Amino acid sequence: MKFTPPLSVFLSIVSCIVISTACDDLDNYSTNSAHTLEFSQDTLQMNTILTGVGTSTHILRVYNRNKEPLLISSIQLADANNSGFRINVDGVKGSSFTDVEIRQKDSLFVFVEATLPAQDSDEPIFKKDSIVFITNGVRQDVKLQAFGQDFIAFRAKEIVQDTIINSQRPIVIYDSLIIAENATLTLHEGVRLYFHGKSGIKVYGQIIAQGTIEKPIVFRGDRTDNMFPYLPYDRLPGQWDGIQISSNSFENVFDWVDIHGGIFGIRCDSAGVERSKLKLTNSIIHQVSGDALNMTDCKAAVGNSQISNAGGYCVNLTGGEYEFAHCTIANYYSWDVKRGVALRFANEQNNIPHPIFLAAFRNCIVAGSSNDEISGVSSKDTSIPFNYYFSHCLINSIVEENDKIINVIWEKDNNFLLLDNKEQRYDFRLDPKSAAINIGADEDALKYPHDLIGNSRLQDEAPDAGCYEWISEEL
Repeated sequence: MKFTPPLSVFLSIVSCIVISTACDDLDNYSTNSAHTLEFSQDTLQMNTILTGVGTSTHILRVYNRNKEPLLISSIQLADANNSGFRINVDGVKGSSFTDVEIRQKDSLFVFVEATLPAQDSDEPIFKKDSIVFITNGVRQDVKLQAFGQDFIAFRAKEIVQDTIINSQRPIVIYDSLIIAENATLTLHEGVRLYFHGKSGIKVYGQIIAQGTIEKPIVFRGDRTDNMFPYLPYDRLPGQWDGIQISSNSFENVFDWVDIHGGIFGIRCDSAGVERSKLKLTNSIIHQVSGDALNMTDCKAAVGNSQISNAGGYCVNLTGGEYEFAHCTIANYYSWDVKRGVALRFANEQNNIPHPIFLAAFRNCIVAGSSNDEISGVSSKDTSIPFNYYFSHCLINSIVEENDKIINVIWEKDNNFLLLDNKEQRYDFRLDPKSAAINIGADEDALKYPHDLIGNSRLQDEAPDAGCYEWISEEL
C-alpha cells in the first residue's frame, strides 16, 4: 500500500530544509582574519567638483574572493558630517552600516556621490574622506578624493552696459547670457564660462574675449563628471548651446580662447562686408555636434586657430569676405555616422544669392577622416561672385588646378600626434611624417610668427601649414 503524506507535511519538510540551509549559510561566516575584502579601486578620485552641485554616482565594487561567506561587521563613512561625500550600500542610503553579509565568491556595490560645501576660495580646495570596512577584526579603507571649486552663478543674465569680467572663479551660466545692443562685454584672461544645459551666449552688442597663451578664456559645459571612467563629459559634444552673434553686432574679438563641447561654436548672422564682424585668433573651437564656425554674409579674419571635430561643418561660409591664415581645419568627428566636411563655402542658398567676395586660405590644413573634406557650392548663375583662394596649404580633397590654387598639396594626411576616437582625445600637432611641414609661405607667417603653443615659425627651413609648427629635436 502506497502512503502519500498530506501537503502540509510536505511543505513543512521543505520549509525546514530551506531554513536549515539558510541558517547553515548564515552561521558559517569565516572568522579567519586572513579572509578580507578586495575592492575595485583603493582610491576613488572624482574630477574637480563645483561646490554645492551634486555629482553623478560613482561605483565602488566590494569583492569576497574567499570560499566562505563574510560578515562585514561595520561599513562607515569616516567624516560623513563634514566631507560632503555620501554612500549607498547595495541600495540602502546611510553613513554607517553593520553586519553586512557578502557571500562566498560574491560582491556588493557601494554607490558614492558628493556635494561639496562652498569654501570662499578662487582656487580648488582638496577634499577627502574614506569608507572604512571592518571584517573579522581587520580594518580596510577606500579613500575618497575630490577638489571643490567655488563658482559664480549667472541666471538669465543680461549685460545692458559696458561690463568687464575678470573673475578667477568659474562662472556658471543658467538660461543663457545676453549682451544687449550698445553694450560691450569684455572678458579678461583666465575667465572660464561654464554653461548649464542648453544655455549659451547671444550677442546683440559686442563681445571682446582677450585671453593669453598662459591663461586662455574657456567656454564649455558645466558637467565636470565622467560618462565612463575613461571619458569625461567635457570631451563630449552637445553639452551646451554656443555663441550666436546677431546681424547688428560688429567688431567682435576672440583671442586665445577655447570653445568646446557645444551644439555649435560661433554662429555669425548675416551682416554685410562693410565692417568686421569677427576676428578669431590663437584659438580653438572643438568637438561640437553642429557647425563649429558658421558665418553668413560677414567679414571676418581667422588666424592661427584650430577648428576641429564637428557633426556639421568645421567651417561653413555662405557669402561674405573671409581671410584664414595658419589654421588647422580638421574633422574627425565620431559621434554620428553622418557628418559634414571640414570646409564648406557657398555663394547661393535656397536659390538666394550670397556673393563670396573672397574666401582665402593661406598656410592652412584642411583634413579629416573622409576622402574629400571640401564642399564648394557654386551657383549656376556665374554672375554671382565665387572668389576663393588657397595658397601653400595641405588639403584632403579632389585635386584642382587653376589660378586660385597656389602651391597646394592635395593629399589625405592624418599625420597628427593623436586621433583617439574611443577616449575622444585629439592632438592636432604635426607628426614628423606630415606633409604640412615646411610648405608655408614666409610672408603669411610673418603675421603669426608663433604657433598656437608658442613655437616660432621662423627658425627653420620654412613655416609649416596649420596652427602648429613641428619642431625638430635637432633644433
